[in-house]
Amino acid sequence: MAQPADIRPSLIGMDPAGLAAAVQAAGGKPFQARQLGQWLYGKRVADLAAMSNLPRGLREALAARFCTLTSTVIAREDSGEATTKLALRLADGLVIEAVLMREDEGDAPRYTACISTQAGCAMGCRFCASGRLGLKRHLEAGEILEQFFHMAALLRDEAKGEAPWLTNVVVMGMGEPLHNLANLLKALEVVNAEWGFHFGARRITVSTVGLPERIRELAQAGYQFNLAISLHATTDEQRTELIPTNKATGLSAILAAAADYFRATRREVTFEYTLVGGQNDTPKDAERLAALLLEFPRCNVNLIPMNPVEGSGLKEPTAEAVELFTRLLREAGVNVHVRRKRGRRVQAACGQLRLKLEAAPAQ
Repeated sequence: MAQPADIRPSLIGMDPAGLAAAVQAAGGKPFQARQLGQWLYGKRVADLAAMSNLPRGLREALAARFCTLTSTVIAREDSGEATTKLALRLADGLVIEAVLMREDEGDAPRYTACISTQAGCAMGCRFCASGRLGLKRHLEAGEILEQFFHMAALLRDEAKGEAPWLTNVVVMGMGEPLHNLANLLKALEVVNAEWGFHFGARRITVSTVGLPERIRELAQAGYQFNLAISLHATTDEQRTELIPTNKATGLSAILAAAADYFRATRREVTFEYTLVGGQNDTPKDAERLAALLLEFPRCNVNLIPMNPVEGSGLKEPTAEAVELFTRLLREAGVNVHVRRKRGRRVQAACGQLRLKLEAAPAQ
């Protein structure tokens, strides 16, 4: 059951001008807007009561007019493989997922957040659980950003000393990011900006099933985000079977848009390819994929052995098929990596934890 709607606007997602207006409305002074922004984005603290260098009266006035976190963590699952999935219940009762992935690289450990942009998904990819219940709605920019605050709290809880912060962001969670491009760009402005989370654009990857015009809009937005395209097939017939929206786009249009993105940003494009047992993992598929991409300017291929999705009718590839597919691509000159399966014990495929929890009553 959804909680009563909170009609207060959220401070999370506001730019410096918005924060200045909020502080002014609450009777504060201009310099206090910078302090508020430092708490929210520099320290990732969403609790107004904890913002100790702001006067109590200002904090109370802000709390009366504005909200911060509107989502709550309702479940956490750890894989034992340095991967943690959080299920977040939004104010209207819908559930989304966010994932924290940790990689120990000696003196430079990596902490990657995988964030969602929609509650559900309209793309209907057969190997993905996110769209099994269809698209419920787009996330607002603030709801996209709230996932970072929950990640920050998780890292603080785990830290024995000073809490680490994220090193990378991948927009590969629930939903099709470019279907919600306007709100995504508002959120990524905060993620990227010096006054925000201050992530360099090259540490941010946006994934898409392949919406050609939206890819071009992203290219023209003026950022150098990494682009990852979920290709998953080597013929239109095969891709439409796995990704129904391909019928309206087609591989050639997607590849042309990806080439335009590279020309506009000079950023390498990554092609994600989920290997589905007996469907797109044959040697002939590897040959066709190499032929599609060899003329493409600077790209990478990520091979992803499919995680099982209940009710999809699809099978995992064998280890032998993955090894042969990888070898054939490398022999053809394709830069290829196999994504290690992670989180097999945490409802691994995107959306599976949400499917389990969405029908549960809100606490």
